[in-house]
Parts: sequence; C-alpha cells; structure tokens
Amino acid sequence: MAICEGPRLKCLRELCLQEMIARAFKHVSGDYLRYLPMPLTSACIAHLLNCLVGFGLNPKPTADIDETLKALYPEADLSFAKVTPESLRKEMEEQTQRRFRFTLESNWYTEIKPLQLLREVSLKLGLQLQTKDLQFIKCEPQKPEAEKPAANGAASNGVTGQSQGESKSKKKKNKARDNSPTSVATTPKEPLTFTADDIVNVVPIVKDSAPKSAISEEALEGGKHSIMQNNRKIGQELLLESLTLHEQIYGILHPEVARAYSSLSQIYYQLDEKEAAVDLARKAVIVSERTIGVDSAETLLYYLNLSLFVHGSGDSKTALIYVKHALDLWKIIYGPDHPDSITTLNNAAVMLQHMQAYHESRIWFEQALAVCERVMGKDSLSAASLLFQLAQALALDKESKSALVRMKECYTIFKETLGPENNNTKEAESWLEQLTQNAVAIAKRDKDVQSRRLRAGIKFPSRSAALTGNVDPVPTLQSGGRTKTSGPDARSIDDLIKFIEGNDSQTKSTNKKRSGRGGLKGRVGQ
Repeated sequence: MAICEGPRLKCLRELCLQEMIARAFKHVSGDYLRYLPMPLTSACIAHLLNCLVGFGLNPKPTADIDETLKALYPEADLSFAKVTPESLRKEMEEQTQRRFRFTLESNWYTEIKPLQLLREVSLKLGLQLQTKDLQFIKCEPQKPEAEKPAANGAASNGVTGQSQGESKSKKKKNKARDNSPTSVATTPKEPLTFTADDIVNVVPIVKDSAPKSAISEEALEGGKHSIMQNNRKIGQELLLESLTLHEQIYGILHPEVARAYSSLSQIYYQLDEKEAAVDLARKAVIVSERTIGVDSAETLLYYLNLSLFVHGSGDSKTALIYVKHALDLWKIIYGPDHPDSITTLNNAAVMLQHMQAYHESRIWFEQALAVCERVMGKDSLSAASLLFQLAQALALDKESKSALVRMKECYTIFKETLGPENNNTKEAESWLEQLTQNAVAIAKRDKDVQSRRLRAGIKFPSRSAALTGNVDPVPTLQSGGRTKTSGPDARSIDDLIKFIEGNDSQTKSTNKKRSGRGGLKGRVGQ
C-alpha cells in the first residue's frame, strides 16, 4: 500500500503510521504478557517500552527483574528479557505487514513521536503510568566550571592555607579506604526511560456498543428543523425536550449527553442567546472530561467552542485561557504541527487583537503562519489568508515596513492562484496601496524631522570626548537667540559669590556688558 506524499497529507500519513505501529506493538507485547505472572508484568512492560521509545536514552536496555520474584516463579517465561530494540522492530514490522499489508521503512523508528506513540500504546493496552518527566534522548553533560584560585593564597576549594595539610591527609585516608579489601566497586547503572515502578496499573479494555436513543435524536432534529423554518418557540421547546430525554435515558454523565450539550450550545449561540450557549458549553466540557477523558480530541473541541462563545459574550481574557489550555493538550496528543492547530492559533490572535494587545497578537499570527507554511505550503491559499491577517496585525503594531512586505506576499499568492479579478486579490491590492501610501508618508515625516534637527544645529559631544573630558565649552544663550561658547569664568570666588547674591559692588561697565542676562540672573536668584 502506498501513501500519497504532499504537504496536506503529511500529518495524515504520520497518524496512520503511528496507529499501525501502536497496534503492532499491542500484538507483540500481548504475546509476552499472555502467560506471564501478574507481579512480573511491570518489568516486562517497562522493558518493552524502553525498546520501543527509550532507545534514544539507552540503545541497549536491560530488563530489571526482581530476584525474589524470579525465585517465587521459577517456571515463568522470561523470554521478554532477551528482547532488544532491533528484535522488537523486526517483530513489529512482521505484524504490520501481516495485519495491514504495509511495509515499514527501514528508519521508521527515527520518525516516530515518542510521547504521542506512548499515549496511543497506553490507551490500547490499558496502561496507567506514573506521572513524571520522561527522558527519551540523552542530554549532553554540562562541562564543570573551571575552579578559580582563591585570594590571599587560599586553596581553590575554599580551604585556607593553614588547613590545607589536614584536607590532604583526609584525601589520602579516603583513597586508602577505597582501596581496602572491604570496599566494593559499584558501577553506575545505565539510565532507563521506564522502570518497573513506573507501571502503576494495567486496566482491562472492554469493547462494547453504545446504543443511541432514537426518540431524543428525533426531538433534536425536529427542534433544528423548526428553527430553520422560523418557528423559534416550537423549536426551543423541542430542543429542551431532547435535552431532557438525553439526561433521562443516558444519565447525566454520558458521552451522548455531552454531545447534546455541545449541539444545543451552538444552536443557542446562533440564536444570539449567548449566556445559555456558554452555560451549555461549560456543561459539555465537564461531562466530556469525566466520561471521554481530559486529553480526548472531542473534549478539546468542546473547549475551543467554549472559548469562542465566551469571547462572543465579551470576556476575551477568559476565552484566551481556554484556548491556551486546549493548545497545550493538543501538542501532547498530536504534536506541534497539526493542521487543526492553525485555526486555534488564529482565533487566539484575534482575541488578543480584540483586547488591544497588538504585539502579542502579531506573535500568535506569526506562529499560525509558520505552522501553515510547514503543513500546507508557502504558496497555499491558507498561507495567503494568514499573511493578510498578519499584515494587518503588523500595521496595528506600527510595523509599517514589515506589514507592506507581508501584504505584498499575500497579493502575489492571490494573483497567481486566483487571478487578478478575484475579490480576495482586489482587496489585497487595495490594502497594499494603502500600506504603501502610509509607508511613504511615514518616511517623508521622518525625513522632515531629521532635516529640522539638522537646521537647528543641535550638536552633542562625542563619546570619546565625553570620556576623556575634552568637552566643548558650554553653549550660552545670547539675546539674539544664537548660541556662543564661553570658557571658564576668570573671576575669583568672592566676586562670583557677590554676583550670585546680587551685590552692587561691581562696576557699571560690567553691568552694561551683562545687561542682556538680567532675566537669567533673576531666575538664578529665585
């Protein structure tokens, strides 16, 4: 079976491969777990998971089996201890070929997403793992900082010169103690991603059919149909009846009830009853988290709908919290580059723009564009639409040049894909002309401001002159409005004090020469 390549189908291909690999691992691990005693299952599961996703940390993991358990079950089949990452991959490739008629590539194990694959495997096998930060790859060891010599002849480890002899004697004693016959050399164990203690429980996976109530579904469809025919009162009565039937038949905590809450919230939001829509959307989230799961894709969809309804009711700050929570879980389930995350990032950027947080909004638009270019391609219509919104965000953030560049890229894509007569192309062209005129006006204004500064003749001392002290004389204001430079005053300190105090002991000629500074003197006296 061949899978079509292309930017749009890349995520679908990754999901299909992940599903086949997870199912193949389920069948392979089932062969080792089927006849194994229950106390030894934790060691088996941990070792198989280390071979599947923990080979980046330890390429040759070994099974950690308790010796006391070995003694209790001498006839137990411990063949899982001989499994290596290479042998496990071979068995999984055989299972994939036999069950799905698909041949995995030779380097398929390097392209998997460890966290997402671990989640799928846990859901299929019913594994409950301990909550902790898992390490899938080796981290480069940090180099120790160079020890600096201490001042006044002290040793680098902080020991003073008087006690250096004592520290050396202690080191010799410790060294002799290490070489003594009683000391046992212990080699550090290689790190493992999973240990037997990390496997908390294995719960049974029960497959059953979920029957649906035809009466409640008919009432729901009848309410929708009546509202479409402008019979709003009858339609709302049928919708409430449908909700009552759902709660009575399934109970309050049931996935079908959560779906009913979600459907009704969307209908009420379209009817402009936003408070009722937000209340029903919150109930859908609560019921879905308790029945389907906190990290279920359906639960995340309810969270996104709730954020849109809360934003529509005017509380953009709370709506943004819901969006960020959904995005964090989305990255855990599907990874960072998923097509549906583009719309979510875009909605968050619009919410920030509504809150007048223009700089943060521009950052979210850029993230959405980066994901779109990786998934859909740089010349796609989705990328062009995001470029259009990003250009507007940059203009609001007072980045006129960058906005002009982005709008030009958007116009080029629309023109080449949709043609010059398309409405999107014309709108982008209109925005491009406005941004161009705005950029020209801003550049002209900056040029005029710079020229006025040059005509004013404002000069500042250079940095080197300020540092060396060779600063030009201080400019003084003349009566004519021009500036001239004067050096240090040659008068004595007594004469300067008399001048500041306004003493009339100065000569008349001096007063005549400085008659133009009478106002300045008055300000100094004040």
